[in-house]
Amino acid sequence: MFFGKLFKKDHRHYLAQAGKHLAGERYADARIDFLEALKRCPADAAADQLEITQGLNRAGDRLGELNLQEGEHSLLAGELGKAHDHFTLAGELAVDETIRDTARKGLERVSQQASSPGGTAVRQAAKAHGGSSCASCKDTGSHHSTDGEIPEPNLSEEDHFSLLIQPLPGDLPRRYAALGPEFARAYLLIHDGKDNEAFPVLEKMLVSAENDIVIYELALIMFRNGQIHECEGLLNRALSINPGNPACYHALVHLLAGADRFPEAIDTVKHMIDQGILADQAQFMLGELYEATGDEAAAVDTWSRALELPSVARSAAERLVPILGGQGRTEEAKYLTKRYLKGCC
Repeated sequence: MFFGKLFKKDHRHYLAQAGKHLAGERYADARIDFLEALKRCPADAAADQLEITQGLNRAGDRLGELNLQEGEHSLLAGELGKAHDHFTLAGELAVDETIRDTARKGLERVSQQASSPGGTAVRQAAKAHGGSSCASCKDTGSHHSTDGEIPEPNLSEEDHFSLLIQPLPGDLPRRYAALGPEFARAYLLIHDGKDNEAFPVLEKMLVSAENDIVIYELALIMFRNGQIHECEGLLNRALSINPGNPACYHALVHLLAGADRFPEAIDTVKHMIDQGILADQAQFMLGELYEATGDEAAAVDTWSRALELPSVARSAAERLVPILGGQGRTEEAKYLTKRYLKGCC
């Protein structure tokens, strides 16, 4: 189900998710899941390790290419800070040596333009730049080298945190980043499976002020620890502080559905749609909930309406095609395949 990526599972789950993201050209999401799959992959699963590595390389190369494109656009626009960040990220994320070499040359051109009469020092431009790099890879700040050298494709803790939070919906990436280094450390500990170490850090943060994001992360720890009732209480507490937090709604729907409390889950998703909270994804999730309850007609109707939403149209078509085929509606299934699914990577 769509909810599956929220809570941690084994390496095959993340490998499957990464494959879907890769096919959907969501390369940053794919890279995150491939990294998680690699971390969890057993040493004796050589075939899976190879598949994960190949997928990770492919996602990294594609992100590198996208950042090269953005770097060129920024350079032409005279935005040296942005160009510097994009070229640096291209070199960090890509494995292909051609891409990395192009990124090096891009950084050299940035340096040359910066040192020209009237130019701005690259270091200052990069430090001042607060935008985000392409394909969900957030700007990495002023700590990058400015001499045209591309580091090995290993991310620092700061960059790793930035990459992990960027796919979050709405304004959450900005809000997560604004919580400071202690929260970032706790978040990375959680990502490394060290909930016990992260928990006291998050609890300490709540002493000074209530924060829906911190409470949400504590709720997920509770969930992974099997404390479902406590998790639900924390999610509702977070929503009482910020009724618009999309991650809290997503988690709450997951929790309710996992407990077979489908009427409550459906009501929650309908509320999300009414309030414009992850409305596109909520429309898709609503179809999943109907399918889980055995209401195939409602699921088909819901996913048919989701076809009008570009961000979830492909996923909705993937769900509709086998159902329509099973109902003997082959022409409709063929149409959806041709319009939405043709050309899968």
